[in-house]
Amino acid sequence: MGTAMRLAFPALLLMCSLCSAMEMNWKKIVPSDTVQLRDPRAISLSREGLLYIADTGHHRVIAVDSTGKLVAETGGFGNAHGQFQWPQDIRADFGNMVWVVDYGNRRIETFSRSLVYQGTLEIKVTGDETRHQPEVIALSPQGDLYAFDRDGGRLLCYDPLYNLRAEFGGRSGGSFLTDVARMAFIPSRGLVWWVRGESVLHRSDLLLNPVDSYSLPVADANLALAVADTGIIVGSMSGVWRVHLNRTSPDSLLSAAQLDDIGLRQLDAMAWVKGVLFLLDGKAGTLFRITLQQN
Repeated sequence: MGTAMRLAFPALLLMCSLCSAMEMNWKKIVPSDTVQLRDPRAISLSREGLLYIADTGHHRVIAVDSTGKLVAETGGFGNAHGQFQWPQDIRADFGNMVWVVDYGNRRIETFSRSLVYQGTLEIKVTGDETRHQPEVIALSPQGDLYAFDRDGGRLLCYDPLYNLRAEFGGRSGGSFLTDVARMAFIPSRGLVWWVRGESVLHRSDLLLNPVDSYSLPVADANLALAVADTGIIVGSMSGVWRVHLNRTSPDSLLSAAQLDDIGLRQLDAMAWVKGVLFLLDGKAGTLFRITLQQN
């Protein structure tokens, strides 16, 4: 996986980090008058400021504004294009498309920003028509799609026309990957990804060549990631940190006590823009908007 860049987090440093968490103003924006969620798994913030949500339990994808008002939706249980069976991941942060992991149908579907169906990507191996299981995805500013192929144990990179550009892992490469649970693309830095249960973030370049890895400020069973400029936001029920990939100390944004204060029961996904953090609680079906201010 490359040489690990060790981030030093002794107990004292972590305690001080927790004490210096930022002040926050928060609001629960979903449920709202127009939106009720059931077991949502993922969110993604577009450059236009819309939040796209994989509303997994309702087998649909929706777009809401920053107040939680419904702007667009598509879906319904089924296997026709534009229908879903437990959509699990969604990306709309780069490019002009919305990409959705349609987990139960073993495919990735693309939509316009208004959620009109555009196309389908199926992961297959040459000579075998069996569809592999996509799990999580990420997008680059150039429009390339990165996907974890659970069945093949691989990371894959596709161009915007669904042509395979690169891959890493798999049985033939001797680096079979298991349980890649989170991915995010950081402009000028490349792809970062987290394997469930590990205490590091791995980083690869645009063509999935391993570069290095970074120790995490917390080792929890479930983490959420969000891109923040040239860094990454890492969150769990233990707190939320901004990890800088060019230095050893993370910035504490929210403590576990602050997450408890707003009523967060489970952190499943995050999105970030200019000092505003969106937190998705899939267990409760709630979405919080948090404005952070330096103490």
